[in-house]
Amino acid sequence: RLKSRSVSRHIHLRPSAMAESLGNVYRSFVFIAFGGLLFGYIIGINSDVVTVGQLECKPGDKAGDWTSMGYGQCYAFGALEKGFLSSLNLIGACLSSIFVFRYGDDMGRKNEVKVGAVLYFLGAAAAALSPVLWGIYAGFAIYGLGIGFAMHAAPTYIAEISPARVRGTLVSAKEAVIVMGIFLGFFFGYVFSTNTYTGWRYMIGISGIFAIIMEAGITFVPQSPRWLVLKAVQSSSGGDLLNTRNQALMEEARAALQYFRAGAPPETIDDELRIMRAEIEVSVGTQVVKCTDPLKYPKPLCIGCGLVLLQQITGQPSVLYFATNIFKSAGFGGVAALSSVGVGLVKLLATLFTVWRVDQYGRRFLLFVGITMMAAALALIGTAFIFRECKADGVSLKDCNAEDIGLPQGWAIATVAGLMIYVSGYQVGFGPISWLMISEVFPLRVKGAALSIAAVVNFSSNILMTLTQQVLQDALTPAGVFFGYLGLSLVSLVFVYGVVPETKGKTLEEIERMLAGKSVREVQPSTIGA
Repeated sequence: RLKSRSVSRHIHLRPSAMAESLGNVYRSFVFIAFGGLLFGYIIGINSDVVTVGQLECKPGDKAGDWTSMGYGQCYAFGALEKGFLSSLNLIGACLSSIFVFRYGDDMGRKNEVKVGAVLYFLGAAAAALSPVLWGIYAGFAIYGLGIGFAMHAAPTYIAEISPARVRGTLVSAKEAVIVMGIFLGFFFGYVFSTNTYTGWRYMIGISGIFAIIMEAGITFVPQSPRWLVLKAVQSSSGGDLLNTRNQALMEEARAALQYFRAGAPPETIDDELRIMRAEIEVSVGTQVVKCTDPLKYPKPLCIGCGLVLLQQITGQPSVLYFATNIFKSAGFGGVAALSSVGVGLVKLLATLFTVWRVDQYGRRFLLFVGITMMAAALALIGTAFIFRECKADGVSLKDCNAEDIGLPQGWAIATVAGLMIYVSGYQVGFGPISWLMISEVFPLRVKGAALSIAAVVNFSSNILMTLTQQVLQDALTPAGVFFGYLGLSLVSLVFVYGVVPETKGKTLEEIERMLAGKSVREVQPSTIGA
């Protein structure tokens, strides 16, 4: 193991060749990360799809039913129905995450991405072209299945094709691509929001075009060389037939590595391949990982699942899925969709800052800063919504139409400022850091299965928050909901302080020893990148 690390320290390309050699890695990253862009996109358009004037009827307009046919229909949704429709893509994602928990490592990273792209396209086409409500529901669910495949494969695929010097940046940049998708969703939601009762079809149709680009691009990207070597190692203990397969897999892995290290000398490719195989043989061996193996690592499991749970129940999905409606509640009416575009832009800029500085400031520090920003913003928004009023003369807030509910101008501006601070805080802390921590704290042999568990926790809690958002607002008022999120943000600060370690500057082996019981002081940061 030490020998492998020693050899790896001497594998460097000439500076003049380094940028050229990573061109295929960057191009591959784009198509792999398209799965995240499409995940973000459906989040961004949701608040403009499930809203009055699009899928939901305006007061007085005739509502369609479950089987009525027509492309200009609108529907009357109760609070729970609206939450369920918004959650359908997450329900699909949760189901497919359970599937890839068992079969993902057998399929391979590339095939997962390809299946995800096909499901994205089929879901988008079904929802956008369906003349009946049940077909729209089915389309959203199929689209969600694509999310599960694409989001499970992306972080592992990106990490496995990237050299150590850019691996952390590219894995973190996946979050920036998701946020770019959210921004595009807000943007196209605004562009088509004036097309009453049909604009939502164009919003969803755009995602089908993105899915075609994703499928076409990933077709020309090789399988992950590390996955191919893993399969070769697992087949190396068999007879002649399996040994023949082992050799074929190693040759395919070499060709894939040559693609991702274009311009590197053949001896560099061979050295990296030998090191890759030696590390996999030591850390994984020939045994197939069992579904229950991640449970043998309770501390990493608590850190990973705790972070993805808290990032959801502190209000992030509710703010994004209902951003347009929140702006309407604040009294911004017709410009609510445009205001959501501003939220998406601020969110993107905050994410880019975190990706740029994560290795300088450290994980814990950014989590503390981000969650504190979220808590301050939630306190401001919750206070502002206490002062909601009905602008129709002589009508109480309880009996007021949604279009007539607003805030005094000062509090409306405070609400917008609070939302900007909130999404910035999330992207400084929970957004990129949670999945980065998950990629670091689990040992290699259980990382794939552990990632699936974290994804199921993430999507399940997201479903719960989205499904109950409207019900909670009706029961507790918007102010009460935001104050509830504030309380959970304070719980998150305590969790980070007491449970989450700092992993900046440590190799994966040092992190594994630290979480196995060694104190932080016993484990000094290495000068060799993991």
